[in-house]
Amino acid sequence: MKTAVTQPGMRLAMSLALTGALAACGGGGGGTAGTPIVGPGAPAPGASSPTVTDTATVSLKLSSTTVTAGAPATATVTVVNKTGTPIPGLVVKFTTDAGLGAFSASSALTDANGSATVVLSPAAATTAGADTLRATVNYSGADYSASTGFQLTATNVTISSFTSDVPAGGSLSAYGQANLTVTLAGTSATTPVNVVLTSSCVSAGKGTLTPASVTTSTGRATFTFRDQACGTVASSENLQVSVTGTSLTQSLSIPVSSPLASSIGFVSASPTSIYLRGSGYVESSDVTFQVKDAANNGLPGQTVVLTPSVLVGGLTLDDQTGSVTKATDSNGNVIVRVNSGTVPTPVRIRATLQGSNISTVSSSLAIAVGLPSQLNFSVAQGTQNIEGYDIQGTANTYTVVASDRLGNPVPDGTSVNFIAEGGQIQAIRQTALSANGIATATANFVSAAPVPQDGRVTVLAYALGEESFLDTNGDNVYTAGEAFQNLGDLYLDRKYDNFFNAAEDQFVSLGKGDTASCALPAGTPASTAALLATDVSIPNRDNTCSTGWGQAYVRRALQTVLSTSAARPLWGTARPAVVGAASGVCAAPLALIDRYVSDQPARYAVDASGNPIPGKTTYYPLVGSNGVGTSLYGLGGSGAFSFLVADANPIAFNPMAAGTTVSVSATDGLTATVLGGSPVPSSTVPTAVSISYKFDTASSGTISVNLRSPSGVTTTIPVFVTTLASPGACTN
Repeated sequence: MKTAVTQPGMRLAMSLALTGALAACGGGGGGTAGTPIVGPGAPAPGASSPTVTDTATVSLKLSSTTVTAGAPATATVTVVNKTGTPIPGLVVKFTTDAGLGAFSASSALTDANGSATVVLSPAAATTAGADTLRATVNYSGADYSASTGFQLTATNVTISSFTSDVPAGGSLSAYGQANLTVTLAGTSATTPVNVVLTSSCVSAGKGTLTPASVTTSTGRATFTFRDQACGTVASSENLQVSVTGTSLTQSLSIPVSSPLASSIGFVSASPTSIYLRGSGYVESSDVTFQVKDAANNGLPGQTVVLTPSVLVGGLTLDDQTGSVTKATDSNGNVIVRVNSGTVPTPVRIRATLQGSNISTVSSSLAIAVGLPSQLNFSVAQGTQNIEGYDIQGTANTYTVVASDRLGNPVPDGTSVNFIAEGGQIQAIRQTALSANGIATATANFVSAAPVPQDGRVTVLAYALGEESFLDTNGDNVYTAGEAFQNLGDLYLDRKYDNFFNAAEDQFVSLGKGDTASCALPAGTPASTAALLATDVSIPNRDNTCSTGWGQAYVRRALQTVLSTSAARPLWGTARPAVVGAASGVCAAPLALIDRYVSDQPARYAVDASGNPIPGKTTYYPLVGSNGVGTSLYGLGGSGAFSFLVADANPIAFNPMAAGTTVSVSATDGLTATVLGGSPVPSSTVPTAVSISYKFDTASSGTISVNLRSPSGVTTTIPVFVTTLASPGACTN
């Protein structure tokens, strides 16, 4: 090992903090700083030496050259390469020549700065003398080391006393503070000792110590313990003091008081809505309360009595009827499970700290029916009349609002099926709560083949639910004898006439095989019968019902008009008196199938089998196929006329598509204006448009009526107007 060379008048002082010169290990004492001495496997004398591509420099420093049990020293090693760049990731090994020192770790890894650090202590508190600290590192296949000397001073101390300021026989109050004093014998200014204090409450996370250790040369060390509800987990605070580098310890036990409960609060109900027992949905909710002390911390081990506000329908807490008693957990929480019964109801849980008047109640927990009810199941379409007769891919939407028998939202994920007579519609949609808390499901639709000849497509939505009933005794469950809406098979009513036609109407059965009549019992009051009656929107196939209330497919049907792009405006069921024709011929009347509604039975005939046939109504077009018949005679100087904006369906009385616009233009000397009715609204029947006219300088002229569909198809109808008398009667 190469050592520092002294100048005249100087002496080598190994007890000082030194920077160790380089030395290669394992080959005697010679060598040049920074140049390793090759160990075993070196070439024979006279052979060429291997080329050293890089070398290292090792520096070693001690924070103090005097080491005691109470004041250990920090040893820091820094390793750099031949360019002075720190070398990270090297393992540095530490030893002492005489074995008088002990290390916090026998080796350490150099960091990004090329440094590694350990703590050097006496091997024993009574160790005295001097020794050499040595650090060794291997780099590029060679070992490098540095060393320095240090002095050890024996520690001969004893613990005289360990006391607190808590009165004898007393206890530390909850969240209180205790001052602790350790008195030592045998310390001196030159031999400081390190005193360490440990606490059972601190280890449990229920207290703090300030400080955790003290280095003293006066023979006295003071600490402060602050309680943090340790009394909730232990009856006493157990402290132990020790002197670093010695086996000296002493214990002290201080009784601690448990904090008193000051409040109990509702934390949560998860979920906040549950459903009737046997509904197939979530039927239980965990309700959580927390008991707190004056410092707003949770208190464990507190006994709480939990009582439901209602017990109807067999509601239970933790599968028990009535109140239950439970203890709070380590966080001061108590959790009780609410199991629904057979009755939908709001329920609250009262939590009371046993033996006190401290109590609270939970926020309202709703127990809902869950299943959609027929009277609470509805569907609406985005547009009733779309331009889909001639155009494929015209979009529409159908939105179901589904509620249980109490009008509450059904659970998220309730499946709704959609079927349609024509076009294409999404098959199954699941309900979801909207931003305003309403349970809806929306299906998309596009016009497509097949397109019914009458341009009217029946759409049916249905879901598994329950039959509606009149809860006359107020118990929220069906009781025998109460009137109910008896539902059998649903069907796709193609004519939308509230009559099942086995030859064309497709039915969907719940598969129960019921064959009873679906009619309400004889003697049912008229008001009840009107409420529970099925109609064209609730298709119900007769003789497929059960004899009692229960589950069923709840359903709603509606029609969408697939309007033609071309228009065929109509005067209505009668021509205005001023209509005439120069030739004496007006447009031929049309017998069109009117809208399918069951509340107008006079419009329906019956075939040989008793099946209803939609009736037809006579309507009069503004112009016939030959272009004649649109003339108004004997008009005043100004006025108005109206007509229905119907489409050109070959057999049905249908409106133009919603959004169709009507505009007019007139020949010179005549003014015409659209008074109202444009654009065409969402409707299943044709709506009217009014046109005003004024003869300015002419007594006759032509008004061009332009009907433009949403896709841009325009139908123009010329209407001749004149103040002159009709030349002749108008015939067909």
